[in-house]
Amino acid sequence: MINQITALESCWHSSSPWGQSMPPLAVQMQEKVFLPNLNLSGYCCGVQWSIKQWIYAIVFNDVTLYLSSEEFHPTNVLENLTILTPAFWLGDVVEVNFSEQPQRRIIQGVFSLKNNWLYGVEWRSPILEETALSETQFVWLTDADLAKLQT
Repeated sequence: MINQITALESCWHSSSPWGQSMPPLAVQMQEKVFLPNLNLSGYCCGVQWSIKQWIYAIVFNDVTLYLSSEEFHPTNVLENLTILTPAFWLGDVVEVNFSEQPQRRIIQGVFSLKNNWLYGVEWRSPILEETALSETQFVWLTDADLAKLQT
């Protein structure tokens, strides 16, 4: 049984959670959006795959809200910020050193924080139910923690 768990933990990454083709994003990174329920505008600073949909990090007045695409309206206007292009993008296969042997994972989230990029990967299989409900399966890493692999 232990070998089966080890095998599951080392190879579950090979198929992305969204299936064959990645669903399109509702907005671009750094795009201005309008939040009709709050009558405010903000901008998209991140996105992550969660519960079969993209969840967007929308920042306004130093507050970050995590919303589905139905909760805001895109404006097609990009914020005039000069931040570097991310080293990795959604769907990239990367190598992460979680344990003694580096593991392959798929980038499932990208987030801009203070002109730096963070990349979201699952650190444990979503199939395993032994995690506490309060524990996350997701970890955010910098590009220094990752190495891109050819798919």
